[in-house]
Amino acid sequence: MSNSQDPRNIFVAQRQEYSEPKQENTTKKTESEYKTVPPQNKDDYADKVEEMKRLAAKYEREGEGQLVKDIVNNVIEQKARGNLTNDQLIMFAKRVTPLLNSEQRERLNGLLNELLKI
Repeated sequence: MSNSQDPRNIFVAQRQEYSEPKQENTTKKTESEYKTVPPQNKDDYADKVEEMKRLAAKYEREGEGQLVKDIVNNVIEQKARGNLTNDQLIMFAKRVTPLLNSEQRERLNGLLNELLKI
C-alpha cells in the first residue's frame, strides 16, 4: 500500500492547509497583462497613430526634400543634446531598410552616411 492510499494519511493535505500559511501564486497574470495595449496607454497609442497619420499627410504634401531637411535638423538637435548616438542611427536604418525598395535604400544609406558625419 502506498503512502497516498494509507488511511492514516487521508487528512494530511487538509491538516497542512490549516497549519501552513497560504502563499499567493505570484506568477499568475492579471487580465490586463494579456492585452497588447495596456488600458492606461490606449489614449497614448491612439494619439501616436494620429500623429503618424498627420506626419504622413504633411510629408506627402511637402515632399521628400522637406522630410530630409526635418530629419537632418532633428538629428543635429538630438545629437547636440546627447540624446542620439551614431549606433542608434545605424540601428534605426537597419530596422527601416527591409521596408524600402532598392532606390529608397540607396537614398537612406546616403543620408545615413551624412548623418553619421554630423
